[in-house]
Amino acid sequence: MRVLVIDDDPVSRDLLSVLLQAEGYEVECADSGEDAISQIHHSVAAPDLVLADAQMPGLDGSRLAGELRSFCPPETLLLLMSGSRPPDQLIARFDGFLLKPFSMEEVAAALAAHNSPSRAVGPPVKRERWTVVRGSAVRSPSSSRLVSIAASAQEPAASNGVQQRALQETRSEEALLSGVPALDETIYRRLAASMPTPQLHQLYALCVSDARERITKMRQLVTARDGAQFVRQAHAIKGSCAMLGATELHRMAAEMEANGRESAATEGVQAVNSLDELTAACDRLERILGSRV
Repeated sequence: MRVLVIDDDPVSRDLLSVLLQAEGYEVECADSGEDAISQIHHSVAAPDLVLADAQMPGLDGSRLAGELRSFCPPETLLLLMSGSRPPDQLIARFDGFLLKPFSMEEVAAALAAHNSPSRAVGPPVKRERWTVVRGSAVRSPSSSRLVSIAASAQEPAASNGVQQRALQETRSEEALLSGVPALDETIYRRLAASMPTPQLHQLYALCVSDARERITKMRQLVTARDGAQFVRQAHAIKGSCAMLGATELHRMAAEMEANGRESAATEGVQAVNSLDELTAACDRLERILGSRV
């Protein structure tokens, strides 16, 4: 099964590549929509699955979807992914949407729901659109029926798993309001079961290093009063931290993404203070990980 990961964030690309390869997928990566189209055009075989980030420089999500449709066969499953839900009209251009952080079980379930038993025989089967939101697959507005992703893959006890995950997500959201730990232990344990600990900590180190570099850029953007680029850097931090369960960094970056355009342009002191807090969160995460080596 060939998978093409399209993401301009190197941390997210590396993490997804490691996790997908551990599940037996053949993985290629592209850092932009243009790079992805070039790879597909020159490849001897098209990908079976494309995972494309919703916000990247260059080709925007809608145009990228159109290009992918042109260069990939109808059997290729196109999934949009992001740390926050994009507009419905963008999701509709793809076959589905994965909300970061998502598990490899959700990827497998999406493929199982997409592939028919007689895929290679007869005319192409019309695909139903769905969206992964907190572990469940929701059909497009044309159908009001809710379908569990795990149930579509015919896994046992699917509904219980979906309900438990939804409960965990709800509790996580409640925790965000009262203060959150620097590291999501559930995500950490899941990742630790997928790869050797040194490799996992190398990914966390890459995440923190990338966040620090972006924080430095964001300080410069505050001085330049460039709110648009400030928000883009915050979104990149949010996405990679979500996948690794760096909960505190994820929450702070999400707040900056939501408010950053105005604060970076008009409230320089407040934005700089927020960046100091983000740097302190990087320090806390490093101390936690350092104690586990």
